[in-house]
Amino acid sequence: MNEIIRVKNLSVGYENEIVLQNLDFSINETEITVILGKSGCGKSTIMKTLIGLIPPITGDVYFYDEKVDYLSEHVLKSLYKKIGVLYQGSALLNSLDLYENIALPIRMHYPDLPVLIEKEMVYSRLSQVGLRGSAHKLPGELSGGMRKRAALARAMILDPKIIFCDEPSAGLDPITAAELDHLMLELRKLFGITFLVVTHELRSIEKIADKALVLNEGYMHYYGEYSNLISLKDPFIDSFFLKNKTAQRNSG
Repeated sequence: MNEIIRVKNLSVGYENEIVLQNLDFSINETEITVILGKSGCGKSTIMKTLIGLIPPITGDVYFYDEKVDYLSEHVLKSLYKKIGVLYQGSALLNSLDLYENIALPIRMHYPDLPVLIEKEMVYSRLSQVGLRGSAHKLPGELSGGMRKRAALARAMILDPKIIFCDEPSAGLDPITAAELDHLMLELRKLFGITFLVVTHELRSIEKIADKALVLNEGYMHYYGEYSNLISLKDPFIDSFFLKNKTAQRNSG
């Protein structure tokens, strides 16, 4: 498989306060990689670094063998055309209907694109997530699951190579979360989309994960096949999974 992202000797954090250090891993085309770890371990920090929101403290990030220059506006703008982001709270603008929300990346990066092509692109993505009939509804008129699907349609609008998902199942009931997992798997199958997913939902992890990146105490504790992770007999990983299973069972 071809590498989409390669991380080398990466340390990340805020204003020289290191949150994670010495990270080395790669993300391959069409794989779904999940980032796991305790609350506050740096899962969202590494995602923000990979999508260009905060620069590394040390180390390098490569996108298709091209080093990401965090100081270059041109390089970052080019990167944003190739990635999609599904934010935890969906990040839809409440004053705009779904069509307008999903069209935003098109208008930002391709302001001269003909309206007819824009419409074709937007309605195609809405159809793929089962929301074509909701194009002119406001986000506030939709259920939580529908808002997540709308946000996924927006993340897909520019045909990204990879989509970053920050807690995509957060706030969803188990049935709706399972539907979103199924949709991600279908989109991967149909379009070859690669996903990097921050999540603590064990049901989702078990269903979608090809690879797992486990963070612990500021370092990468494990990176590799998810199927190998659950058979490692590692004390930290066993404790992490047991605590999450207990918490999710108690929450219903």
